[in-house]
Amino acid sequence: MKQNTHLKNPSNDFTPGEFFAGILRNWLLIISLTTLAIISTILFYMVSTPTYTSTARILLEDRKSALTRLSTATTGVGGAAPAIDAKRVVSDQVQYLKSLDLAKGVNEVIRFGKIPEFIAEINKGKMDVYAYFAKNLKIKTLPDSNVIEISYTSENAKLSAEMVGTVTNVYKRQKANEDFAANNEASNWLALKVKELQDKQRAADAKIVDFRIQNGIFEGQNNQKLLSQQLTALNASIVAAASQRAETVARADLINRLLERNGNLDSARDVLNSVVIQQYRQQVLTLQRRQAELSETLLPSHPRMLSLRAELRNVNDQIRTEARNVMLSLRNEVEISRQRENSLKSEMNGLKNVEAGSLEQSVELNALKIEASSNRTLLDSYLARYREADVRNKTDFDTSTVHIISAAAVPLKPSGITRSAVIAVMAVVGMLAGITIATFRTLARHSNVGAVKSRGRGKAKAGGQRKRGRVSRRVPVQKRSKNSKDAANITRHLPKGSPAFDELAFTAAIPLTTSSNRQNNLLKNDILAHLNTEYADSFVDLVDNLMTQSDNDFQKHFMISGIEGEEDSYEALMNLGRILDMKGARVLIMDLDVESQLFSKSMVDNSNFGFSDVINGKCYFEDCVIKDSKSGADILLAGANINQIDDLIVSTEMEEFLDDLDQIYDVILIHSSDVNQMHITAFIDGQVDLTLLVADWEDRATEQLQSALMALKDFQGSDFGLLLMGTDMREFDREVA
Repeated sequence: MKQNTHLKNPSNDFTPGEFFAGILRNWLLIISLTTLAIISTILFYMVSTPTYTSTARILLEDRKSALTRLSTATTGVGGAAPAIDAKRVVSDQVQYLKSLDLAKGVNEVIRFGKIPEFIAEINKGKMDVYAYFAKNLKIKTLPDSNVIEISYTSENAKLSAEMVGTVTNVYKRQKANEDFAANNEASNWLALKVKELQDKQRAADAKIVDFRIQNGIFEGQNNQKLLSQQLTALNASIVAAASQRAETVARADLINRLLERNGNLDSARDVLNSVVIQQYRQQVLTLQRRQAELSETLLPSHPRMLSLRAELRNVNDQIRTEARNVMLSLRNEVEISRQRENSLKSEMNGLKNVEAGSLEQSVELNALKIEASSNRTLLDSYLARYREADVRNKTDFDTSTVHIISAAAVPLKPSGITRSAVIAVMAVVGMLAGITIATFRTLARHSNVGAVKSRGRGKAKAGGQRKRGRVSRRVPVQKRSKNSKDAANITRHLPKGSPAFDELAFTAAIPLTTSSNRQNNLLKNDILAHLNTEYADSFVDLVDNLMTQSDNDFQKHFMISGIEGEEDSYEALMNLGRILDMKGARVLIMDLDVESQLFSKSMVDNSNFGFSDVINGKCYFEDCVIKDSKSGADILLAGANINQIDDLIVSTEMEEFLDDLDQIYDVILIHSSDVNQMHITAFIDGQVDLTLLVADWEDRATEQLQSALMALKDFQGSDFGLLLMGTDMREFDREVA
């Protein structure tokens, strides 16, 4: 059918619930295989002999290279070669531990031929004692370390620990003997090399001294040649003389400019430092002070004032004369500095010529020094290693490179995975095998049942019937608890001549709530507040029976309808959907009315798509369904294709569409405003399992309600019930009582 591609689960009628139920029907097979696996594992452990594994760890200290790697000592570079040996040393020792020589050393201590395990293997003739020993001995290295782990497996716990301890002791003893022999050999060789290098060093040092004496190459402080030190000192003196001369020239030029411009000589430091000028300056100050005192009483033309001014001019002239003397003195100093500088340069040029002659001799001297230095470095290296080797040979403490960091201990438990873990794993394996077989059985059974259903459905369609292929249209009503009142008591509230409640599949009453509660659909609060009343008990019965019917594969479609567009039917529809969702059912609320009022009840966004668009292929089901904002229920409207909605509701495509929805949802609540419409009547008769008619409490005696109830009673394909909204609790309880 064409709408299958729009649904979430269009595969078949085989739901997950049916699948798991089919597996649970094979519980006996699953338990039997699990028990068989456990018993088989226990029997295996009863007949098998346990083995024990003891383990020890040893650390290899690589000190051999410092004495025995003489090739690196000869070159004086210990970088690349030690790195290569460090990577190989551990793997080499692992092979040594697995060697026949070590096994023979262990045999000398333990005597394999006297151990029952070895005797039994010899009698079998499959392997000798050394092969059996190597089979049970395991050697491995720990990553990124020089640690080797030695383990031995035996049927005797004490024997496994004794074997590991003997292996470590024999290996340590043999390794110590090997290291001692290598150390002794290295010590003797180093002694000869040290004596040879010492003689060579003496000859090299004497050759350097003779060369210095013959060529007059002497060294001063810090091993620097005296000639080089003299050149350095002369160069520093020349620089100082040039600097002093330049400074003196600048000072003389400054005084000269001040004299030529008749400037203020006080700005020249040499003028101010002159003692004579300082005396003249004192006279100037005295004359200026007297002139200032007399100017208060005498006129400028007074003879005394004229005399003071003449004396002041005379003193200033003397100051300028003395300043010229200072300038001439500075120029004399400049000349002296120039002559000294020239003398130093001449002396330096002579030393440079001498230094140039000694450079050729320095080349040969440096070659002699390099040769002597290289020989001295090699001598120091050999001498240090010789002393270390000599100390090892003369000391009594343990110098072995093998250290036992974890000694072997007698194991308390058998080796390998614990028996309880193996039994648990085998139990899981047996259970999985049973589940696998049960799965194949369930799938095979479903295939057979599907084939039978397909043949039955084909026959039903050929006969022109529009009923769905259901096993039973009616399910017995769930009985109330013993504490609840009998349903017949509620019949008092119905008008005379109306169908009795015992003829209805379900009956429930919803209380008259406040306007705020009605607006927010707080039905749950009303029920919890009056749990001891008849209407609460009846509503709980309704929900329980709906959940019971939803567990049946063929009882999923429930119609909620009002009388001529009664708005209470929308509130009842949303309340039932949310309560069923709260109980864990997958709920779809479907409205057959084109002008739906579900928007005001569910607080969802408006949508122009619905089931008519899904059936006609205009949209996918996921795009048309709406999520309720207060629960997990889904809402599906009629849609935009409303021209032929009446024919679409009673069409074969609608029937197939509902069959596909049954694979997704546990309960489908379908709403219609009026059950008396012809197409709604046909839809109820062919597709609805239970029809609940919603009416207000005060309208329970109207002719419209009676007519609708009588019409529902005549339907053969659907059960029917009454849902009374806005119950007057006081009247209800009083009349029931």
